[in-house]
Amino acid sequence: MKKRFVIVFSIFIVFLIVFIGVFCKLNQKPVVNKIDYTVATSDLINDNATEEAKELMKYLKSIYGKKVLTGQYVNEYDDFSLPQYRVNPSDENSPSTVFKSNELQAVHSVTGKYPAVIGLDVSGLEYDAKCFTIEQAIEWHKNGGIVTICWHWNVDNFDGKGRAFYTENTKFNLKKTLKNKDSEQYKGLIKDIDAIAEQLKILQDAGVPVLWRPLHEAAGGWFWWGATGPNAYKELWNIMYDRMTNYHNLNNLIWVYNGQNPKWYVGDDKCDIVADDPYFNKDRKAYLNDSSNVKRFNQNIKTSSNKMIAMSENDFVPNVDKMFETNAKWLLFCTWCREFVCVYEEDKEGNKILTPEYSEMCSTKEELKAVYDNGNSITLDELNIYS
Repeated sequence: MKKRFVIVFSIFIVFLIVFIGVFCKLNQKPVVNKIDYTVATSDLINDNATEEAKELMKYLKSIYGKKVLTGQYVNEYDDFSLPQYRVNPSDENSPSTVFKSNELQAVHSVTGKYPAVIGLDVSGLEYDAKCFTIEQAIEWHKNGGIVTICWHWNVDNFDGKGRAFYTENTKFNLKKTLKNKDSEQYKGLIKDIDAIAEQLKILQDAGVPVLWRPLHEAAGGWFWWGATGPNAYKELWNIMYDRMTNYHNLNNLIWVYNGQNPKWYVGDDKCDIVADDPYFNKDRKAYLNDSSNVKRFNQNIKTSSNKMIAMSENDFVPNVDKMFETNAKWLLFCTWCREFVCVYEEDKEGNKILTPEYSEMCSTKEELKAVYDNGNSITLDELNIYS
């Protein structure tokens, strides 16, 4: 009887130890793996980088691990020639201003401040579609802000169908295209890169340095540039870098890798900053469990510990206090546009119209204001890069 009791008691103790271990693990707050923020380089991969690009990179390095830059993307589909976006809406000769964008108005209405970083997109410029990104970037820079630009690249498969950037909407095969440099598809890629390069030259001539984030979210596969694997993606990255840097002499670009997987990394010699887009897919519970995005930050440390790590897109704004408590000190965040920060309304015809009213679909007003008011956050009025 005594022996049986000892066995049962021993089993109970083992189960208790296991239970406590599992419970502690489940309730353990995630923290960032050991990282030395001073190791991240401020050297640019382009030896011919403009002075403005060097100054911006030097500034980013000076705040990395100490502060976080606030950021906001602006809707690339808005027609900024409309009266509502003019400095003076009643004056047809009044210039348009990016400060009238719905997203910036929504953020300002809640926080009384503007973000340090504006996110823009050159999507459509590859085929001469209307786009106001270049003008907006110049205006933002003149007001002391930092510009980051991505490219939802609408590729032409030359099959009589429309251009597209989502994998599901095009039969374009990057891997196959790269094997045939004489194909229409390959020549089309180069032509598109050239078209975007000409637009970016305007920014270079205006003295605007750009956090250039092409071929983003590749490992996800939902964009055609990531649909055929990492090798094709890396080859396209190298082609683009060589074409823009050595052929077009674009020296105002700070190259931001956003492949979102260490296995897709282009290498420390091929990019300046590592970035990630840690969406919670509007899941508030998941966000509250990791509001500083520790898990994704750790993944990016594995990609490279020699580069600054940025949150190039997000839905919920990160909790800045948690960022510093957990050591997940992202260089910046840049909330995505449209419904992520703005309310949609229906007009008389039933069309959805974006408004400058702040949407709490993701972050609440209180959460947004807390981020912009945080002493570890930097907003537009606090930037002083070039003086």
